[in-house]
Amino acid sequence: MRNIDENNEPWILSIRSKVNSVYPPENLKRKVMEQIEFQNENGDMLASIRIDSYQEDDVMDTIIQNLKPGMGKAIYVADQGKGTVSQQTNYKAVKWENGIKALLNLISPLRLCLPINAELLDISIYYGFDNLSEEEIDDMVSESKVTGKLVIVRDLQPNNVLVGMNLIYRKDGKSFEFRIFNTTKSRIHVPDMEMEKIEYLQIRGNEAVYLTNSGRQHLIWAEEETGTKKALQYELLADSCSRDLLFGIANSITELI
Repeated sequence: MRNIDENNEPWILSIRSKVNSVYPPENLKRKVMEQIEFQNENGDMLASIRIDSYQEDDVMDTIIQNLKPGMGKAIYVADQGKGTVSQQTNYKAVKWENGIKALLNLISPLRLCLPINAELLDISIYYGFDNLSEEEIDDMVSESKVTGKLVIVRDLQPNNVLVGMNLIYRKDGKSFEFRIFNTTKSRIHVPDMEMEKIEYLQIRGNEAVYLTNSGRQHLIWAEEETGTKKALQYELLADSCSRDLLFGIANSITELI
């Protein structure tokens, strides 16, 4: 599951103070969460990733656990400081049947870097959700005050905006997932934070993080697209894949001409 807080639209900046991630208490942060920000050479933030494990007594996690693919929820939690609204989504993978060339044409002028010398087996795409308006957020806050409810939940409406893709490849007998997202604020749940190994490094000159747990590898980094300079988040996922193979794939991706 990959839960994305979509706040890339310019108008949402005006209400950013009301749309924040809900974090664990300070004394639990090092135990259950790692907050990572990728920056470019100028210090501008390209992507923000929260890595944590599910907490059974956390209302946010309870809601997220019940998010099925294609569902999104806006959640207002009144007892967390002054109250916060978090937009949590679970993207649904939609199979793409028209080939990689057609997909790249669809997203043009955005240019993506893709693995080379690897066999492309399957393509899925992800569509996004509409953000709440300022009025809708105010309504949630008002309902909480009037009813006394500490948690208010609203459905987010899915839209037809392409926000990412998942490409399945095979190389040297190993299958791997290659994901690209243009929503660059995400929350990734892992089975056990204490067992998760987190390593900070660089891929293609960009800040990256490498997650490993029980044979599962997850490599994440962000970089600016060469034409539009839009920040993109890249991810490589594989099971029982050698470190050299995974890093070799990541460092050798290139624009498909």
